[in-house]
Amino acid sequence: MPKPTSKSDVVAAVAKLVEVLTPLAAEDRSRAISATAVLLGDSGEVRTPGAFKAEAAGAAPEGVSAKADGWKKKNGVSDEVLDHTFSIDKDGIEVIAARMPGKSKRQQTLETYIICGLRAFLQSGEPAFGDKEARELCQRIGCYDSANHYNYVKGFGNRIAGSKDSGWRLTNPGLGEAAHIVKQLAEEAKN
Repeated sequence: MPKPTSKSDVVAAVAKLVEVLTPLAAEDRSRAISATAVLLGDSGEVRTPGAFKAEAAGAAPEGVSAKADGWKKKNGVSDEVLDHTFSIDKDGIEVIAARMPGKSKRQQTLETYIICGLRAFLQSGEPAFGDKEARELCQRIGCYDSANHYNYVKGFGNRIAGSKDSGWRLTNPGLGEAAHIVKQLAEEAKN
């Protein structure tokens, strides 16, 4: 019998799966996931993108704040789009994206900080987050550059307010940029 796993083990496994499945077409990914479930002896429902939809029509998905549900509607962000960036359930929201869409480490660092703010916003309705959390995600994604990180953080512009010491907060332009990033990640996953 498999040992119990922690949420961080699940997030790490999902990141690896995304990396392996990304080159495949959507239909082939679905086949690979279904075949894997069968080989592992899982006869239950295989959870695919969109699996965390609300049971009642129009209700916020379990784990997503009502305020964030309004943001989703305003920005045209569906649950399926979010499922490419986050693992969402009643116990919390974790970032599962294996990378950010930017071409440079500077751009990816900004996007990673924005995604940290969006994760907090989805979960609590407040887009506030700590620098430690964002740096750890930068390291996991591979965009952390210790020699230049401070300079990258100074270049947030009007999208993120705050500081390393007091914490960060997405602004309205930052929330708009977050919608663009998750849509871009979902689109890249389809190709």
